[in-house]
Amino acid sequence: MVLDRINHVAYACLSSRTQLDPLGDFAQRMEYEVVAFDAVDRDGVPIYHTNVLMNIGETLAVICDEAIPRDDQREAVVQRLQASGRNIVSLSYDQLDAFAGNMLELRKNDGGRLVAMSKQAFDSLGKDQLAVLQDNGEVLAVPIDTIEASAGGSVRCMLAEVHLPDGS
Repeated sequence: MVLDRINHVAYACLSSRTQLDPLGDFAQRMEYEVVAFDAVDRDGVPIYHTNVLMNIGETLAVICDEAIPRDDQREAVVQRLQASGRNIVSLSYDQLDAFAGNMLELRKNDGGRLVAMSKQAFDSLGKDQLAVLQDNGEVLAVPIDTIEASAGGSVRCMLAEVHLPDGS
């Protein structure tokens, strides 16, 4: 799942690891709306981690929407993201393969936003995409080629999200 914590929406691509019944239980307990969809890589293989293809920050959403093969689901996801008021950066399959969907927005000590990603992800992005990211906050790109080549994950997989109550 990728959570829109502001609007209480959980985006989830369905797979062997993400199924409707547990999503419904999560939604009920946590008071979230679930936007579930199918997603596949360029070879038609199901994507099993939603955070491989999308990231949602405070004012930004990044998604490889072409990985959602069903038109109705793709339109529903994009419309819901647009309704959230976020700037949307659409990724290609090449960028997905370069781990661009596996970025994560963080909060710096001074309250500013930081978008963390791998150097490979950064290098795959176009100038217009980078401009949108940089308008959102500082961009930090780290070289982790060995990890991406051997473990199949990227920067977001190595970070833990800790959401403290306001004033903490």
